[in-house]
Amino acid sequence: MSEKASATPNQSEFDSRGFRNALGRFPTGVAIVTTRDPQGNIHGLTVNSFTSASLEPPLILWSLRNASRMMPVFRVAENFAVNLLAEEHLEEGRLFAVSGPRVFNPDKWLVSNEHGPLLINAAATFNCRTASRVPAGDHVVFLGEVLTFSYSTTSPLLFHAGRFFESDELLGVRDNGVGNNG
Repeated sequence: MSEKASATPNQSEFDSRGFRNALGRFPTGVAIVTTRDPQGNIHGLTVNSFTSASLEPPLILWSLRNASRMMPVFRVAENFAVNLLAEEHLEEGRLFAVSGPRVFNPDKWLVSNEHGPLLINAAATFNCRTASRVPAGDHVVFLGEVLTFSYSTTSPLLFHAGRFFESDELLGVRDNGVGNNG
């Protein structure tokens, strides 16, 4: 039997950590969003807030924390690219998830003059025009009009309960309700 915790927003002190843990129960894919700043420098960060928004017109969305050091770059970016990571991209997913310099290794990235870099062998890529930025609490939601895309049949890298997983590994997880995969 699994242990359950609950909290409601009308409690005097909202349990932000518990809320985050509850959200972590939803497995997601992992993406690296990339762009160029007005000076031509390339930037990127790992997100798991990516989703489709519309098929007609083709729109995707992702979100970024207001306090992120990347916010000034994306707040003015006219274009960006979303790279959905394949299982082989665990290292890149971790590298772009932490603060510090980002290295766009030319053996792993295709660098465009217009959009952000595209990851070679990604599960999917989307070149987008920034359609809108919507304030949403402590985040901004970025809506992108998809200009071009590509995809492969490689298995995606997944994220669940604060950890990266390969598809087969996550499918084999039997959760005991305490946040580990044992």
